[in-house]
Amino acid sequence: MKEIPKKKRLVKRYPNRKLYDTLASRYVTLEDIAVMIREGEDVQIVDNKTQEDLTSVTLTQIIFEQEKQKKSLLPLPTLRNIIQSGGEKIVDFVQSSISPAVSSITHAREEAGRKLKSAIESVSTLPSVQAEVRALRQKIDLLETRLKKYEK
Repeated sequence: MKEIPKKKRLVKRYPNRKLYDTLASRYVTLEDIAVMIREGEDVQIVDNKTQEDLTSVTLTQIIFEQEKQKKSLLPLPTLRNIIQSGGEKIVDFVQSSISPAVSSITHAREEAGRKLKSAIESVSTLPSVQAEVRALRQKIDLLETRLKKYEK
């Protein structure tokens, strides 16, 4: 079950701090970008003038805005640790816990898909199941024929 890679959505940030989605040809907000990311979009934000990649800074802004709105993502001690470590702890945290977890989830999803496909294939080839399906089909055909007679 390989996912088809989505086209990267390019958002340009202008000097007036406006964000322009080049794929949709419209201005967007930080909340719009958060929604795109939640929906699985691969978003890249660049400075329109310098072409500098501002994706990381913009995503940090989104997290900050969510914290301001009391949609707290991280506990207070964790936020303090991140500031005290100069951001190194967050990199360590992501590398040591989140990345392997995401990898495990992806692997489990792919494995479940393979097993489900295998189970469906093995069940559909059983002669008894095929005979039952044929018998049910005949009964349905008979019922449809009778129903048509009553409709006339």
